[in-house]
Amino acid sequence: DHTDGHVDNLARFVAPNTLCLPRATGKDDPNAAIYADAKARAEAAGVTVKQIPSPGRVTSGDHVEPASYANFAITSHLVVVPTFDSPHDAEGVAAVAELFPDRATIGLPGDAVLAGGGGFHCASQQMPAAGWRP
Repeated sequence: DHTDGHVDNLARFVAPNTLCLPRATGKDDPNAAIYADAKARAEAAGVTVKQIPSPGRVTSGDHVEPASYANFAITSHLVVVPTFDSPHDAEGVAAVAELFPDRATIGLPGDAVLAGGGGFHCASQQMPAAGWRP
């Protein structure tokens, strides 16, 4: 996909030794094999896996979008989960909410951020200070 496989669309540590991974929601899910492989590898490494649903195949015209509920953003009191007008949106938001019982969890349309090549987690990452040079 156009994110070149951003890991925050696939795997998120949500507690010590606990990894959140999507699970395929249909036969046409574009990442079904990747999700199954990631789960098998994590469990083989002794990591506890908590699964959330995938939104399934999300398209824009002929383009398959890299849509994932795993690209949620965590704040001090709130978790924001991207939604995609998928029949799995409510289940996806509820599954993420179970991972963070100490925070409110809401779903918000993620289409605009997704069109730019990411999700809420991607958009919430650090930016270098003005004038910073590598």
